[in-house]
Amino acid sequence: MSPAARILIMAAGLLLAANGLSAQSNITVKGLGPLENRRLDAQLAFLLDCDPDEPVALDAALLEDSAFLLLEQLKRMGYLRPAIGARLVSGEAETAARWDAEYAIQLPADATADRVVFRIERGVLYYYDTVEVGGASALAAAEARRFFIPGGALYTRRTDRAFTLDNLDRRINRLLRTLEGMGHRTARETDRAFSADPLTGAVRVRVEVEQGPLHRVRRTEVVRVPLQGEPAVSGADAGGVPFTPDWEQQMRAALIGEAYGLGHPDARLRLEETGRATGADGSVLLDLRFTVEHGPLVTLSGIAFAGDRSVRERVLIRQAQMRTGQPLNLLEAGEARRRIMGLGVFNSVRLGFEHEDQTTRRVVFELEPGPRKNLQLLGGWGSYERARAGLRWTHRNPWGRAHQYDFGAKVSMRSSEVQLAYSIPQIFGTLTGAYINAGHAFREELSYDRSTTSVAVGAGTLVGAAGISVATEYSLKRQETERRAADAEGAGIVTVAGLTVRAALDRRDDFLTPSSGYQVHASLETASRYLGGEVNFVKLEAGISRHRSVSSSTLLHGSLRFGLVRGWDGTRGRIPFNERFFSGGENTVRGYREGRASPLDANGDEIGAEAYALANLELEQRLLPNLSAVVFVDAVGLALEGMGAGQELLYSVGLGLRYQTVVGPVRVEYGYNPEPRPQDPRATLHVSIGFPF
Repeated sequence: MSPAARILIMAAGLLLAANGLSAQSNITVKGLGPLENRRLDAQLAFLLDCDPDEPVALDAALLEDSAFLLLEQLKRMGYLRPAIGARLVSGEAETAARWDAEYAIQLPADATADRVVFRIERGVLYYYDTVEVGGASALAAAEARRFFIPGGALYTRRTDRAFTLDNLDRRINRLLRTLEGMGHRTARETDRAFSADPLTGAVRVRVEVEQGPLHRVRRTEVVRVPLQGEPAVSGADAGGVPFTPDWEQQMRAALIGEAYGLGHPDARLRLEETGRATGADGSVLLDLRFTVEHGPLVTLSGIAFAGDRSVRERVLIRQAQMRTGQPLNLLEAGEARRRIMGLGVFNSVRLGFEHEDQTTRRVVFELEPGPRKNLQLLGGWGSYERARAGLRWTHRNPWGRAHQYDFGAKVSMRSSEVQLAYSIPQIFGTLTGAYINAGHAFREELSYDRSTTSVAVGAGTLVGAAGISVATEYSLKRQETERRAADAEGAGIVTVAGLTVRAALDRRDDFLTPSSGYQVHASLETASRYLGGEVNFVKLEAGISRHRSVSSSTLLHGSLRFGLVRGWDGTRGRIPFNERFFSGGENTVRGYREGRASPLDANGDEIGAEAYALANLELEQRLLPNLSAVVFVDAVGLALEGMGAGQELLYSVGLGLRYQTVVGPVRVEYGYNPEPRPQDPRATLHVSIGFPF
């Protein structure tokens, strides 16, 4: 689902909640505010297995079950002593009932109602006030407390620190698993105590653990046992590496994967401790033996597909890339399953086997169909374009070949776009996909209008395990520019044909709201008359962004981007207006409106740059788990002609607020220009959705 569609769905949910509609048409929950009321309504529909759009038969059992489920949900939220009142309506008659935390049946067995209104009485919210963890010396005290009281913000609300007996158990278990993951394999809880203030809900917790000694691996021995013949034994000094679950899992995966790769799908592995000693630092030094029993050598006798048969079998066989008559490699079978799933037309692909005899098996892929046709309504907001709306129609597997076509249309206060695309995933079973698309886009800028009609064909792939995506594309574009000023240069129509190569590497922890990692991207376009256009030029753009934590609640974001476009073969100075660079706006230099951080002509209208270098630096301070304040500096160096004449520097400083949502941050940012040009604004306010870089 697209981000804009999610926004519309969220808005519809808020509208329904605000109008008091409930999950079941004759059950209403009140007392928690529109959003929480709606959420509990939805939970009731799910837990009671009711159709959310139809009335339900309200007998005593369902009413009592509803009250009990609501009480339990409130307790899980940290309201440990809630109560629920109910108004039961039957015709003209009304009766009342009330349940509290010490649940007891309140209704007679023959009670019924036409509709019911539950009113929540939450009571006091119980929350972690102070937490002391003793015995976990491998963790800093503040780090141990983080398992119970979340960090990452200047202020943590009580609702984020809600206390229940269940979440106390979960938090202690996570603490113990963390110690285990560090090599303290015998870590255990020895005592716990807590006291709660019934008036304020403040809970004071003390937990005692015994983390035990650090376990290290002194030596490993591997015994490979074939079905026939003598075992092969090898050993190695492990150098005292911590004996953690991750290390053990890696060893197991490597050894069992080796056996699978040789055609032994029934291979089994045992781990034994063959010796131990105490190190000078008190750690436990272990000698470990891994025994791999290969089992029989199995041959792949065939491949079969079950379930959804809408995709042609030869397409699936080509994706599987498994050869019959060869040893059955479970790792290859797993890769085949992922390639088939990568076609994008199945909800799931399950891997199974049919045993023909002890030494031959057939692989069976169980295919569960995914949605074939999908209509999405799109919506959004930006400071320049204002409201945006549109739709996207997707049809997957139209001809039984796992292809896909998309039609999209978007319109805003200043732009419109229509796009049609046809894509082919994983050509010939590789990671390479191909596409062809065509479209028309119009955009109204401050001092000019521009439109582009284009057709493009391209292909993209991932480069090995590096995670680098590479794509190449041929495009043919008809670009039209209309300038506001009568004497302005750059107006007219031009045809551009070019080859573009793009590459990107994304190592961010989250592409919507990154807090660590980096991203690198670059593109190179060569436009030429020999390719069918009217102009010759080379256009290069590249950039890198970096994100890191300064503290548990403070983040630093930085980005460097640059671009250069140059004419060649006698067309220097004839760079198409639409191919020049226009900085400014919510994602570049935020003291300016969209495209206004650009070189200007004598009329004060932007004319674009042939080269730019853009830097963004942000310091983000989380105030609440979902709310941040941002201080930023944006600067761009511009060159009117290549990297030479007409150079100028524009920069902005500013403040902003960001609220994190499922579609990315909602941003309100104010950019101030300390040294504006005569035509520039002193400051600009932006409202937008999405991370700026």
